[in-house]
Amino acid sequence: MLEIKAGCLYFVDDAFFERVNDPYLKINYDNTSRPHYMAFFDTKTSLYWLVPCSSKVEKYEKIIERKQVNRKPTDSIKVVKIQGRKSVLLFQDMFPTSARYIKEQYVRGGQAVYIADPKVVDELEKTAGKIISLLKRGVQFTPTQPNIHAIEKLMMEVV
Repeated sequence: MLEIKAGCLYFVDDAFFERVNDPYLKINYDNTSRPHYMAFFDTKTSLYWLVPCSSKVEKYEKIIERKQVNRKPTDSIKVVKIQGRKSVLLFQDMFPTSARYIKEQYVRGGQAVYIADPKVVDELEKTAGKIISLLKRGVQFTPTQPNIHAIEKLMMEVV
C-alpha cells in the first residue's frame, strides 16, 4: 500500500471517478497525469481529503483579488509555492476518498513533488479542516462543487 505523506502530491485512480460518478469532480485527463492532488488525512473517518491543484495561477489570483475587494473569505483558494513553482490549491473542490484510490505519488524529473516547508503544510492542514467543516455543514463555495456527502458515504463502505 502506498504511504501517503503530508505535503506530498498524488494522482487518483480512474476507478474512483468511475465508482463515484460525480459530474463536478475534476477527472483524470486522457493523455497526461493530471490533475494532481494534495492529500489530508481525516482522523474521524480514516478517509483522505484531496485538494485539486491547478497551474492556472493568474486566473485564481484574479478570483482571490475580486473576493478581497468584495470582503469575502478567500480560504477556499490558496496560491502556494511547490518546489519553486506557483500552484493553486482548490479547497473549494476538495473531496474525500479511501486510500485505495490514491494511485501514486506525483514525481517530476525523478523527484517526488511536495511542499517542503512544514509550517506551510500545517497551515494548509488547518485550512483543509476549516473547509471540510464548512462543506459538511452544507456551505456551497461554487455551483460546480462535488457532492461530498454522497462521496463520503460511498467511500466509508470501502475503508
